[in-house]
Amino acid sequence: MPAVTALKPVAVQVQDAAARVWPEASKIWPGTVLKDRRVILGDGSRARMVSVDGVSDLSPAELRKHKIDIPSGGSSYALWDGHPAVILNVADQSFRTDAAASGMPLAATLFAAATDELFHATQQKWQAWKKSRGELRGTDFPLAVTPRLYRAMVYNDLVAAYTAPQQRNQRLAGAAYWWSRWQKEFPGEVKRAATSDIGDGAAGYFGAVAMAMAMGAKRGDLAAIRKNTQLRPLDGTLDPGQITLDGESTELGGVAGLLLDETRKDWKRQVTQGRRTPVDLLLTGVTPVAEPASDTLRQAIQNILSKLNTDLIPQVNPLVSAYRNTANALVLVPMNTAEGDLDAGGYYVSRDVPYEILARLSGTFRLAGGTLQAKEASVFAGTIGGRSYLIIPLGDEKTKGRASSNRVEFGGGTLTGSFPVSPRHADGREQLVAR
Repeated sequence: MPAVTALKPVAVQVQDAAARVWPEASKIWPGTVLKDRRVILGDGSRARMVSVDGVSDLSPAELRKHKIDIPSGGSSYALWDGHPAVILNVADQSFRTDAAASGMPLAATLFAAATDELFHATQQKWQAWKKSRGELRGTDFPLAVTPRLYRAMVYNDLVAAYTAPQQRNQRLAGAAYWWSRWQKEFPGEVKRAATSDIGDGAAGYFGAVAMAMAMGAKRGDLAAIRKNTQLRPLDGTLDPGQITLDGESTELGGVAGLLLDETRKDWKRQVTQGRRTPVDLLLTGVTPVAEPASDTLRQAIQNILSKLNTDLIPQVNPLVSAYRNTANALVLVPMNTAEGDLDAGGYYVSRDVPYEILARLSGTFRLAGGTLQAKEASVFAGTIGGRSYLIIPLGDEKTKGRASSNRVEFGGGTLTGSFPVSPRHADGREQLVAR
C-alpha cells in the first residue's frame, strides 16, 4: 500500500484490503464471516463507508438517520442497515503514531484495527469465551519484571522459530523452557491470562494472516504468508504496550498460530472449544532446554516498568485504598452506557480487589439521568449480579465523588458529572447504581 493520509485515497486502500481478505475470513478462522461487514471512516468533516463491494460517501444526514457519530478518538461499533460496522476516526493521531511505529501505511493500520474489532465480535459465540466470562484480566500491580521477561523470551524464541525454520527445534525448546518457568512461578497469572491468551491470541493470529493476505499472499501459500508477516523480535526499543498481559497475548498467539498452521491442522477447534491457548498447543510435547535471558531485554523491561510504576502508584493506590475502606459506597455505572470506544491506559489487578483496574480511562457514559465524563481516571470494572459495571468507590481523592439525596456528583477531579442513583446493600457495603 502506498503511504497516503487523505480520507478518500485511504478509504480506497482499506476497501482494497477488505475485498482481498474478508470474503476469505472463514479460511483464516472457521466460522468467521466478515464479507457483509462495514467500516465507516470519518475525519471530522467527511465520512466514507467501506464494504467488500466498494466505497461510498456518507452525508451528515445519512449518519444522523442511522444514529452514527464519528468518535472523537479511536473506534466504536454499530449496525448499518443490520450489518455490523466499525467506525474509525481517521484524524485520530494514535492511528498515525501506530502506523509510524510499525512502518505500515495509515490505511493498513486502519484496516488492521477494523478487522481486529470485527473478529473480536465473532468470538462471543465461542464456547471457550462463554466459559471465561466474569474472569479478571490485567497485569499484576505493582508491575514486576520477571513474568514480563519470561513471556518476552517466549515470544522472541517463537519469532525465531517461525522466521528461521532451520532453527525451529532449538528455538521451540527455548520457548518451552521460558513458558514452563512462567507457569511454575506465576500460577495465579497463568490462570488469569488464559482468557486473553485465547481471545487476544486468536485475534493476533487472525490479524497477522489478514495483513499478509492484504499484502498479496494467498491463504494456502504458507511461504508467502511468512514473507509478508510483520514479525520482529523484542529488543531494547520496547513499547510499553508490548509488555502488558493483553499486549503479550496478542503477539504470542499470533506467532504461535502461524507455527501451528504448519504443524497441527486442527488447532483452531481446540482453541475455540477447549480452553487451550495457541502457545500451550504449540509447545505440548516439546522438551524444554534452558537458555540465558537477554540482558538487553531485561534492562529495557525494567526501565519501562519502573517508569510505569512511578506513574501508576499515585493513580492506583488512592483507588485501592478507597475500595478497601468498606465505609465508602461503590458507585456502579453500567458499562453499556459508554458512548463509543473507551480509551484506557492499561488493565491491572491488585491483591484482594475482585475487580479490574482501568488506569487513565477516558470516555463518556451517557445515562438516562445525566452524564459521566472520565479524563484519565483510574477506576474499577467488573461484573456484579451478572451485569458489567464501571465501579467507583467514593472517598477516592482523585475522582472526588460525593453522594446526597439519591444523587451522585463528581467534580474537580478526573471524573465529571452528576446523575441519580438507586441505593442498595450487597456484600457488606452500600452500592449506588446509576440511573
